[in-house]
Amino acid sequence: MSNALPDHIDPWRAAKNGLSFGGELPLERFPRLLEVGIVDEGEPLARVEYQLDFRRNAQRQLILEGWARVRLRVLCQRCLSDLWLNLDAPMTLRLVRVEPTSADALQSDYEPLVVTDDVIDPFELIEDELLLMIPSFPRHPVGECQSPVPMSGETDAPSTEQVKARRLAESVEDTDQASHPFAILERLKKH
Repeated sequence: MSNALPDHIDPWRAAKNGLSFGGELPLERFPRLLEVGIVDEGEPLARVEYQLDFRRNAQRQLILEGWARVRLRVLCQRCLSDLWLNLDAPMTLRLVRVEPTSADALQSDYEPLVVTDDVIDPFELIEDELLLMIPSFPRHPVGECQSPVPMSGETDAPSTEQVKARRLAESVEDTDQASHPFAILERLKKH
């Protein structure tokens, strides 16, 4: 196994030779993850752990199996406070030169990874897989959100606007489970 992850990998050769790569990388190597995450100045950056195993499976297909994980701090979309996400992205990919038909894709246990230039960027692949693990609207579990901290000069009691905003957020949350797709618009219109 090699710990040094190169900038580019020929996946066909790597799979035929059974190459493996594993280790840790600084979060700064993944700019799109940095854009999503919250990092305070002077705070040490998180480390991205990864394992990439190129090989042939029992059907002689060239595959890539592995995982990537990182602990990332993002903004809770409900209470707007810090939320820590443990992102764990398993990878079971079949290397292909062209996008398979839907029938071919259904017959395989592996998601296709289309390689058109005979080279892949492993950093981009790891970053893509981790980005896919971030929820569309990251938020704390119900009941765990923190109440907003009053700004200096404000009283501890929530303002009328804060109460309205909280009620609106709760009504939006309730309509997430509504069966009518435009129910949320109706509630927003009323407020």
